[in-house]
Amino acid sequence: MTQWPLVGRAEALRRLRETLAGSGSRGVVLAGPVGVGKSRLAAEGLQLAARAGLRTARATATKASSGIPLGALAPLLPPSTQTEMGVVDDRADLLRRCTDALVERGDGRRLVLLVDDAHLLDDMSATLIHQLADTDSVQVLATVRSCEPAPDPVVALWKDGLADRVEVEGLGVDAIGEVLSWVLGGPVDDAAIADLTRRSEGNMLFLRELVMGALDEGVLSNENGVWRFVGEPRPTDRLVELVEARLAGLEPDERALMEIVSCGEPLGPAELSALGDLTIAETLERKGLLLSRLDGRRVSVMLAHPLYGEVLRSRMPLLRARSIARSLAEAVEATGARRREDVLRVATWRLLGGGARPEQMLEAATVARWRYDFALAERLARAALQAGGGFDAELLVAQLACLQGRSAEAAPRLAALAEQAGDAEQRARVALTRLDNRVIYAGTISEGLRNAEEEETALRGTPWQDDITARRAALLLATEGPGAAATVAEPLLRKASGHALVWACMPGSYSLTRLGRIDAALEAADRGRAAQLALTDPMDWYPWMHLFYRGEALAQAGRFGEAETLAMAQYRTGVANRSVEAQAMFSWQLAKTVADRGQVTQAVRRAQTAIAIYRQLGRPQFVEFCLIYLALAYAIGRRPDEAAGALLMRDDLGLGRSYFMGVDLHLARGWTEAAGGNVRRAYERFGEGADEGERIGDLVGAAAALHGMARIGYAEDVADRLDAVAAGIEGTLAAARAAHARALAEGNPEALDQASSTFDAMSADLLAAEAAADAAVAWQRRGEQRRAAAAGRRRAWLAARCDGAGTPALQGAEVRVTLTAAEWETAQLAAAGRSNKEIAEHLVVSVRTVENRLQHVYGKLGVSGRAELADALRTIHPAG
Repeated sequence: MTQWPLVGRAEALRRLRETLAGSGSRGVVLAGPVGVGKSRLAAEGLQLAARAGLRTARATATKASSGIPLGALAPLLPPSTQTEMGVVDDRADLLRRCTDALVERGDGRRLVLLVDDAHLLDDMSATLIHQLADTDSVQVLATVRSCEPAPDPVVALWKDGLADRVEVEGLGVDAIGEVLSWVLGGPVDDAAIADLTRRSEGNMLFLRELVMGALDEGVLSNENGVWRFVGEPRPTDRLVELVEARLAGLEPDERALMEIVSCGEPLGPAELSALGDLTIAETLERKGLLLSRLDGRRVSVMLAHPLYGEVLRSRMPLLRARSIARSLAEAVEATGARRREDVLRVATWRLLGGGARPEQMLEAATVARWRYDFALAERLARAALQAGGGFDAELLVAQLACLQGRSAEAAPRLAALAEQAGDAEQRARVALTRLDNRVIYAGTISEGLRNAEEEETALRGTPWQDDITARRAALLLATEGPGAAATVAEPLLRKASGHALVWACMPGSYSLTRLGRIDAALEAADRGRAAQLALTDPMDWYPWMHLFYRGEALAQAGRFGEAETLAMAQYRTGVANRSVEAQAMFSWQLAKTVADRGQVTQAVRRAQTAIAIYRQLGRPQFVEFCLIYLALAYAIGRRPDEAAGALLMRDDLGLGRSYFMGVDLHLARGWTEAAGGNVRRAYERFGEGADEGERIGDLVGAAAALHGMARIGYAEDVADRLDAVAAGIEGTLAAARAAHARALAEGNPEALDQASSTFDAMSADLLAAEAAADAAVAWQRRGEQRRAAAAGRRRAWLAARCDGAGTPALQGAEVRVTLTAAEWETAQLAAAGRSNKEIAEHLVVSVRTVENRLQHVYGKLGVSGRAELADALRTIHPAG
C-alpha cells in the first residue's frame, strides 16, 4: 500500500513553514511518542524548506549509532573529519571541522538539517548539532521521543531558545476518518473509525498495523459500500513486535504487574495491593507504561495504551490468565464489590477463573446485554444456565441469540420454554420474545399476528394482556396501516402502565405521526420514554427508541433541523456506547428525509450503513425498510439503475407487503421512475401511494405522494386534493406542500418564491431549490427576466446544498419554458436511454410522433441528437 496521506497536521505544518521558510534561523524540535508521525511531519518540513530554495540534509540516530562518536552524522561528513579523538583540543578541532563541513553543504545558503530520533544521538553528535543550531548558517529540524532521556545538548536546543519545541499528539477521530477513507477508497463506518481511534489513540504507526491486520483477516470489510468491522480484530505479529519493543527491558515483577492490570483495568489501589507491589506500579507509571487518574475519590490505574493490554493478553499462557482472573475476582469480592460495575467485572473474571454462582452470572449477563455487549452477555447467560440458572437464564440465552441474528436457533428454544412456562408471567415473557423473534427480526408478520391474537386471548384478565395488545398494535400497523394501529394503541395510551405503556407508545407515536396528529405523536413518544426510564427493570427495547419516534414526528411536522440534531446526537451516542442497533436505527432515520432535503451522498451512505448492520444482526425486516430509502436516495440523485437495483434487492427478500413504512415504498418507486424519465409511470406510482395512504390512514405519505405528482408536472391534477389532505395534518410541512402545489397549478411566481422561502426556513433544501426553480420558470413566462434570473440564482444556491440531488424540477428554466409537456416527457425518456419504439409504447403514440417530438426538442435546445440531450437537460439555466 502506498504512503498514507498527511492529515490533521495543519497547525504543525504552519509552524514549520513559518519557521523554516522565514528569515530567522531558529530550528524546530518535534516531540511525541513513538509512531505518532513525527518523522513523516519532519520529512514534510524538509520538503517545505527545499521548495523555499534552502539546502537540506538528513541524518537518523539509532541505538546502534549512539555508542559511536559522530555515528549518526557520519554519512554527512567528509572522510577527513573521521580522525582519532584524543585530548580536548583534538575534540574541539574536530567539532570545528565538522561544523565547517556541514555549513559548506549549504553552498552559500542556509542549510536545514533534519536529525530524526535526536534523543539517540551520541554526546559528540549532540554537541555538534547544538553548535550548528547556534549559527546563522544552519537550521536544525529534529525529532525526539517524549518521556525519553536525551543528551543535554539536545535538550538545550529548546531550553536555550535555539529551536521551538512542538508537541506532536495522536490524530483525532476526524483526521483518522479522513485517512481511512483515503486508504480504503470509500466511506468508513463511524463506529469503525471510533474503534480504531480508541485502540490506536491516534498513533499512525499503530493505526496502520491495525488496519492492515484487519484487512488481512477479513474483519474489516466493505459491506454494502461502507467499510466496517464484521468481526473482532486481533493484534498482528508485527503489531505485537512493536509493542513488545516498548515493553523490552521490564523486570519479571514489572511484567507480571502489567499482566495483572491488562486483565483487570482499571484497578484501584486496594485491588493492586492485594495482587502486587504498589511501588512497582509507581515505577511503571514513571516509565510511561501505566497511568493513574482520579475518578471522584477513587484512584484508578490502567495501561498507558490500549494496545499494551491487547498484546499482553494475547501472549499470556492460559493458566496464568486463569490465575489472574481468579485472584482479581477474589480481591474485589473481598472489598465488598460495592460499585455497580463490579458485578460485571467479577462475573467476567469468574468466567475464566471459575467459581461462578448462577445468580451472579445472570445479573452480570443482564448488565452486559444493556451495555450492548451481546457476545459477552451470551457467554455469561450460558454460564448461568450451566450453573443452574433455570428459566430466566434459558430465556436470556434465547433473547441474545435473537439479538445477534440467530433467530432460527432461538425458535426451538423459545418453543420449548413456552411448554415449560409455569405461570402467566413466564408465558407472557416467552410470548413477547417469540413475537419479537418472528416479527421484528425474521419479518413473518402474518404468523406473528396470529400468535399475538392467541396469546392475547390466553392472557386475558392478567397483567400481561396489555403487553400483548401493544405488540398487536404494531402488527396491525404492518398489515392494515396507521389507522388500525392507532385504534388499538390509543386506548392503551390512556389506561396502560409500566411495560405495556412503554411498548404501546412506540406503534402509537408512529401511527399518530402518519395520521398527521403530530402533537399527540410527540406526546406519546415523550410519555413512553419517561415511563421506560422510570422502570426498575430493563425491557427488550431501549429508551432511545422513543427518541426515534420523536424524530419521525418532528420531520413530518417540517422541523427538520430539530429532527436531524436529535438523530445525530443519538447516532453519536450509539457509536460511543458501541451499540450497533442505535447506529443502524439513527443512520436509517438520517437517510429518510432525502426526498425533501436532498443531501443524497449522505443519505446513501447512511442507508448503506444501516443495511450492513441489519444484515449482520439478521434482521431482514429492517433491511427491507432501509432498502426503500436507499432506493429513494439513488432516485433523488438521478441514479435510476441503482435505485431499481435497491428495489429489486428489497423484493428479493420475499417478505411481502407491509405498512410499517406507510406508503413510502410507492414514493421510492415513483421517484425511481421519474429518475429514469418515465414521468407518466411516476405519476401512476405516486397516485397509487396517495390512494393507499388515504385508505390506510397514512396521510403524511399521501401528502408526499400528491406533492410528488405536483413536482413532476401534474400540479393542476392534484392541487385541490392535496389541499384537503394537508388540512388534516398538523405542522408546517404538509401546508407548505399544498401551497407549493397550488402555486404551481396557478403559475404564480410570487407564491412560488414564498414557497421556496418557507421550505428553506424548515431546512427542506431540496424542496426550497425546486420551488425556486419553479419560480424562475413562472417569472420567465411572464417575461420578467431580472426576477427570473434572481430566482435562478437562488435555485443554484439552494441546489448546491442538496449534495447530488437531480430531480426533474431542478432542470434549467429555459428547457422547461421552451418545451411543451409532451416534448418534455418524450425528452426525459430519450435522455434516460429509451429507444423510439419503447417511448412510443410507453406513451401510447406512434414511433413517427416520437421522432417528430424529438426533432422539435433538438431544434429548441440547439443540440444535434440524443448524445447531447441528457447534458442539455441538466445544464441549461435561465439567462442573466
